[in-house]
Amino acid sequence: MHNLNWDDYRYFLAISRKRSLTAASRSLGVSQPTVSRRLQALEQALQVRLFNRTRSGYELTREGSELLETAGHIEEQLEQVDRKIFGKDLELKGELRVTCTDFFLDSYLAPHAWKFLKDNPGIDFSIACTQSVLSLSRRDADIALRFTQKPADTLVGRCLTKVRYAAYASRQAAKTRFKADNRDQWHWIGLQDDFYNRMLFGSTFPSGQFKHRVDSMNALHSMACNGLGIALLPCYVGDQDAKLRRVDPEPYPESNLELWLLYHPDIRKMQRVQLFAEYIGDQILKDSDLFEGHRPRVSD
Repeated sequence: MHNLNWDDYRYFLAISRKRSLTAASRSLGVSQPTVSRRLQALEQALQVRLFNRTRSGYELTREGSELLETAGHIEEQLEQVDRKIFGKDLELKGELRVTCTDFFLDSYLAPHAWKFLKDNPGIDFSIACTQSVLSLSRRDADIALRFTQKPADTLVGRCLTKVRYAAYASRQAAKTRFKADNRDQWHWIGLQDDFYNRMLFGSTFPSGQFKHRVDSMNALHSMACNGLGIALLPCYVGDQDAKLRRVDPEPYPESNLELWLLYHPDIRKMQRVQLFAEYIGDQILKDSDLFEGHRPRVSD
């Protein structure tokens, strides 16, 4: 029987989750040949084939499925030990990992986070900007700032504010081309993902009426600023940008997400997690009128 080397099983778990050697190598931060070599070594040591190589990716064999269940339980137990040990760290120094979207970092979080780090120079800060939901259980991040209406039950935290969206165009375009009395002529800018568009627009979703589509909120913002159409943007961005103006006076009623600050309960007593959570949480609460679209707009 193969002597357990947890690194071998980490490679196995990554392949089973990503279903390709290339994707697994990216998630582990190693080369693709290294992942292939470690998989071959594990299969040889266990004397079983763990995956079938198919056109759609790496599919678990029956033996692989059995190993996945066992390895998953071991991983969960090791992560629990890691979180509990890590959560007892009461020092205001060391690593702190935060995840949010790049749009939120650029448009709001960055100056507040940098001030926090200036006041707490002992903290080694890293941030993962992604639309994907990182695992706080596996400590892919310590704190998540997420726009959602239903956070995971396994996490703790608090809802900081509602986040309202409104329709914006460049100031010149709003004055000349996109007036309230010619809505049929409005040129909307949407996202490539219609699921996300419907989440923002709700029943007012302008199906088939998008003049342009983009794949990020940063691009959506940029195109609106440059007069290429009307975009639904969060009020905390649009109302503070002098280049933009609302083409509808009120936020869209169905664009009503919530901004949550979340972390795993096992690390809730870690001092640097508490301090950052309180600092950023209090700042966002102070700006709740901005997020909810009630603060006076710079373009008015």
